[in-house]
This record gives sequence, C-alpha cells and structure tokens, in this order.
Amino acid sequence: MQHYRTGDTDIFKVMEREIEIPAADLYPGDFRPEDADEIRQIVPLSIHSWVIRTPDDIIVIDTGTGNGRDRGDNPFYHQLHTRYLENFLASGIKPEEVTLVLLTHLHTDHVGWNTRWHENRWVPMFPNARYICSEKELIRVKTTDRYRSLWLDSLLPIIDAGLLDTINVAAQPVFGGRIKYTPTPGHSPDHASLILSAGGEYAFFAGDIAHSPLQFSHPEWNSVFCGDRHQAEQSRRRAMAWCAEHHALWCSAHFSGPSCGWLNIVEQGNYRWTEASTGVRNHE
Repeated sequence: MQHYRTGDTDIFKVMEREIEIPAADLYPGDFRPEDADEIRQIVPLSIHSWVIRTPDDIIVIDTGTGNGRDRGDNPFYHQLHTRYLENFLASGIKPEEVTLVLLTHLHTDHVGWNTRWHENRWVPMFPNARYICSEKELIRVKTTDRYRSLWLDSLLPIIDAGLLDTINVAAQPVFGGRIKYTPTPGHSPDHASLILSAGGEYAFFAGDIAHSPLQFSHPEWNSVFCGDRHQAEQSRRRAMAWCAEHHALWCSAHFSGPSCGWLNIVEQGNYRWTEASTGVRNHE
C-alpha cells in the first residue's frame, strides 16, 4: 500500500480501480500542432480514496464509486465488484475507526463507499464518522434527476443515520485541527480541495481540478467532466501556484501510479511534476 508522511500525519492511498481514456476524449478541444503527441496518449485514471491518520483522527477523503451501484449503462461505474474494502483493511485501519469523511464534491466516483450493502439495505460504511460535504453540492444533487440513484444509495442512508453535516465551503472550515476546505469551483459548482497542515508541512488533496499530470504543462486543458471550463482553469492555476510556492504534496484524485508528488515552476504558469516515492516525507 502506498504510504506517505506530512509532518506527524500518515497518508495512505486506498485503491478501487484503474481505467484508461484516450487523451483526446478526456481533454476535448482545439489543440496546437505541437501538442499532437500528447493528445494521442492513452491516459490511465485511478479511482481511489486517501486515508489520513493523525494523532487524534482517522480521516477518509472521498470514497470512490462503490460496488453494486445502479449507474445505468455507464461501464465506468455500473454494478462494480472491486476489492476496495480489502484494500482499505490492508491499511491496518477498520471502517469503524474512521472519525471523519471529507468529500471534495458529490460526483459518483467520489461518494460510493459512503455506504455498503448489508442485510438488504444500504448502510453507512463508516458508522462512527461524521461525513462532511458542501451544502450547495448536496442541494444540487438532491434536486437533479440524473443523480437520483446516487442520492438513494450513497447519500440518503448517511443522512437517515444522522451522520452527514453540510458546510459553507467559502468559509474554509477546518477539521481535525489540520485539514482546511478551500474553494476550487469549476469541475462542479461548489467543488472544494483540502489542505493538510502538519508540522510546517503541507499536503493538498486536489479533488478533480486535474485528472492527469498532462495538465501541469497544459493548465488550459479542461477535462470532459468539468462543468464550467473557465472557472475550472482558474481554480487549477491558483492551486498549482499555491502548491509550488508551499512545496505541498499534491495528492490527486485520479492520477495513476503514486498519485501524488510535487510541482516546480518551469515557466510562468507551467510546472514540472515529480512523483513521490512511497514512504517519503514531503520535505525531501
């Protein structure tokens, strides 16, 4: 299992699955002739959670897609049977020990393991945790027909159990004394990223503001999944600049392989990506 350190905090990647998408499909748009080789690539995408262990809390950031979900005819998400739970347990942490579940946004591949199927019903996967999400995101999902199945199997059960708290992302609330929500809208209307601060070191949990390292040299590229392309690019550029300035460990939601690393400025607005090695501290 991939394991990293920021200050006195352990960070684990819990894998659900990987898929592949042609770059031209992931980043539709008009490309310069000099980008031809990059846009012909096949981009591997990882779907995973981040688990954070601090001296006081065990925190899960985003919960993947989940098994056995009715997601229509979308093969990326429909009726999956993955080893997510086995991978989670390999961290040495039990779901009952989790104290906080922090959600960057409420798309299907970020909320599924909020719940699990047990005794013919959906029940909270983390029964002793407080689940946290944007109030605006929750209202949007609740009132949008396309998210009906997601609402019923991944959100309503934790609401009925009294475990879900909603927040104003713009207020940048802090949880566990060290993880702050920060607005990064565009991919979804109230998308947020999370900043971990521990012992003078930082980790940045980016959510879906970037789907592959290609976007560090092409911040203007937006994924096909981004709702507001202009806003998404602005959020991406601000996040990249902040991480480079603070030498923050960038923990992605969808990069394959290590899924985290560092940014260094190559030229104004463009960055070089260096993957982190497992077990490394973010000052190395």
